[in-house]
Amino acid sequence: MGGLAVAGTAQAQELRVGAGYAPNGPEHGASLIAEYLFKPLKGLSFAGSPRPYVSGQLSLEGVTSFAQAGLIWRWEGNRTYLDLGGGLAVHDGSLALPRPTPAVTEEENIRRRHERDRHAEWGYRTIFHATFAVGWRLSPRWAVEFEGQHWSNGHVGSDTHDGANSLGLRAAYSF
Repeated sequence: MGGLAVAGTAQAQELRVGAGYAPNGPEHGASLIAEYLFKPLKGLSFAGSPRPYVSGQLSLEGVTSFAQAGLIWRWEGNRTYLDLGGGLAVHDGSLALPRPTPAVTEEENIRRRHERDRHAEWGYRTIFHATFAVGWRLSPRWAVEFEGQHWSNGHVGSDTHDGANSLGLRAAYSF
């Protein structure tokens, strides 16, 4: 992607849909992704005219699903582009999970360990979100993307630093 430049304000709004997979951590599995990118913010031209986004990732495995919003910066090549962004997410996952302790039965400790192996302990309902996408334009309106997401409580005020990552493929349509 040599010769990338920060994209200008002529960018259209975009709808991106696809599928993701969380390959590691306690919450792994498939998900559906939908994202909407708005036009670049002219008032932030001094900062590269980022684009506001809203998106969601729905777990198909019964683990945490996310809704997020933030800003994305785009660098354009000939038919390729790179998006980097971040913001905040809300989720439906566990805020706290019971820890194994000597004060409970072995069966209860086994159950608690199983829960901790299967679910993240987020600590807060609102967490950090980071995203990237590498896109290939098929036409002026259509593109395909390899994308990645990261969610984390950032270890802010919590004794855990649970997080999740997802990689996926999306189709993008520019209006």
